[in-house]
Amino acid sequence: MKRIFTAAAVAVLLALSISTSAFAHSHLEGSNPADGDIVTEPLKEIVLEFDGKIEQGSYIDVKTTEGKEIQLQEITIGEGTLTGTVAEPLPNDEYQVNWSIISADGHPIEGEFSFTVNAPVPESVEEGTEKPSETTESPKQSAEDQEKVASVDEVQKESSSSSMTVILIVLLVIIVAGGFFLLTKRKK
Repeated sequence: MKRIFTAAAVAVLLALSISTSAFAHSHLEGSNPADGDIVTEPLKEIVLEFDGKIEQGSYIDVKTTEGKEIQLQEITIGEGTLTGTVAEPLPNDEYQVNWSIISADGHPIEGEFSFTVNAPVPESVEEGTEKPSETTESPKQSAEDQEKVASVDEVQKESSSSSMTVILIVLLVIIVAGGFFLLTKRKK
């Protein structure tokens, strides 16, 4: 009987250590600008927010859709934030952001998102170029897009949490089944 309790205790401790290490990974909670955003004001920094601490060695890489790399003046790593700053506001274009962080538990995590800059061009620059075409998207559509992105992030978090719950339940079922098997074997 002592063996069963010892085995069950070891299995529970193992399950708990697995679950806490899985939750130590930092996940992207949001960014400014968010994935799919159309920015209509001059943009000089990109901020990524994570649900946990991130370590040195994390970085952001920004490119135009044509593949031209945007030089970041500074990359700042905060407690749960990663910020990339540019010297001049980003020109009107579509941008792809690739990021890579080192989670507090040492695991590397990567991701990407894109956004568009469509800010008013200063008059001195406007004289030499044609006016950009007006966008037909309303601020309401932009807000709806942000809600969709937020709901996708929530679904990913819930999925991660529910898969961990399933793993724990399966482990407990295995432990209980093993205990019953050992008990019935001893009675014979």
